[in-house]
Amino acid sequence: MSRAGVQRIPLQLARDCVVASIQIDLDRDVLQQFREDLLQLLHTSGSNSVILDLSGLELMDLEDFEALRGTISMAAVMGAETVIAGLQPGIVSALVELDADVEGLVAAGNLDAAFRLLEEQGSQGQPDSESPEHDADDGEHEADESGD
Repeated sequence: MSRAGVQRIPLQLARDCVVASIQIDLDRDVLQQFREDLLQLLHTSGSNSVILDLSGLELMDLEDFEALRGTISMAAVMGAETVIAGLQPGIVSALVELDADVEGLVAAGNLDAAFRLLEEQGSQGQPDSESPEHDADDGEHEADESGD
């Protein structure tokens, strides 16, 4: 159910992963069309991973971010792990200052790092995995030093 005149975010399959390269300005219609396209491609392809490449975005407001979070949650319900790649420092700073809910998001600096992260998580998801708390270590070192 494509909306006439709405720009579409390109989606492609690479390494059995859906990659969305978001290089256009976001608005409610674009985000809704993206959500529909992504969920349909996850359904038809059977892929269980998504990379949202946001390196082309220079601005993102809280409403757009929350809409993307909703899409990430829907992809998770369909069994897909999502990694956000390439967020610009200014966007990260603004989202944190606006008190955006970033809890539980998986992020990588660029597309290559996102693929590596998904590959690591895929190998950890196997029954013989020995290190299930791979991501739990992030950011805990600062708290240790402040107690001295």
